[in-house]
Amino acid sequence: MRTWDLTTGAAKLEQAVDSLHLAWTEASAHWDDETQRAFQKNHLEQLQPRVQRALDAVHRVVQVFDKAQRECDDA
Repeated sequence: MRTWDLTTGAAKLEQAVDSLHLAWTEASAHWDDETQRAFQKNHLEQLQPRVQRALDAVHRVVQVFDKAQRECDDA
């Protein structure tokens, strides 16, 4: 029996990033100046690779936990 769940949090994070991307696309249609470009460069462009690394790590941990659970169930 699984007593932990990391995939729900990862899915929520993915949805939040997708929502942020959509909101940014809409905002960018009305906001186009140096401040907007600086915000995008200094914050948003750095966010996607960081989130992706975090999601990759979560998926690796889930695989390790799944394997450990299978091994414990077999014992």
